[in-house]
Amino acid sequence: MFELQRINGLKPEEFRSEYVAKRKPVILENAIAHWKAVEKWTPEFWIKEYGGKKDEIDNKHYTLGEVITLALSSDENNPAPYYRNIRIALEYPELVSDFSPESEFCLPNYFLHKVFSPLRTSLFAYGQYELFIGGRGRSFPYLHYDVPGADTFIHQIAGEKELILFSPDDSKYLYPKTGAEFNVSSIPDVENVDLEKFPLFRNANKIKVTLKAGDSIYFPSGWWHTAKMLSFSISLGIDVANQYNWKTVEGFLNKKAKAKLSVLSPVFLMYLKAGKKLAESN
Repeated sequence: MFELQRINGLKPEEFRSEYVAKRKPVILENAIAHWKAVEKWTPEFWIKEYGGKKDEIDNKHYTLGEVITLALSSDENNPAPYYRNIRIALEYPELVSDFSPESEFCLPNYFLHKVFSPLRTSLFAYGQYELFIGGRGRSFPYLHYDVPGADTFIHQIAGEKELILFSPDDSKYLYPKTGAEFNVSSIPDVENVDLEKFPLFRNANKIKVTLKAGDSIYFPSGWWHTAKMLSFSISLGIDVANQYNWKTVEGFLNKKAKAKLSVLSPVFLMYLKAGKKLAESN
């Protein structure tokens, strides 16, 4: 059984050489201790400042205040709606300063270069932080690895969340979908798998880790994951592209472009190659 290390006090350059360069997932403790969000983003804060904000979750309309209240009393039998994948720079730009400056462990990130600013718009939103707020018993709805094939950091702001991970080596056991959703598993629930329908899954090595408030997890591109809230939970996730994973990112985005952009995909690939050179030179 593969187990993730928990590290504390490692310098960012040591982290990159020991984990990023070697493509090893790890849990980082106190990597976001300098963020105001860690103390500021309480349930009371969200209800007071944004409680009236309306949104649609699972085809039902809620205010954010209702979502937070339901999440606080959520349990396995009656899980609250999951406010997830919220592009915070687009939805709450005034809160970006609460998680600034960027954790040095998440750098370099080519997506932050101005040449890739089109990829940070609402059309793509690559290299942007996404907000997740949920309650105990609520799970992410599917097993996947991240668009755009980049490395992933998840920072736990409040509460506890359990992550379920599978190595890229297990992809052949996880029944990836075809077409544009090739990064999503066909298995609906990896905690309750029908082995008659998905017999190869018995060969997969499931890794479970618990993130506590203040923890960050790093896992390289291609790692399959899903999540379940163990309590009221707030987390931020970001995808990182750099010299360690760019070949994978470029291949992933090229595959997506072929599925979605058709004849325009070669132009998109040229843009990626040119942008990478500029991002590397800065």
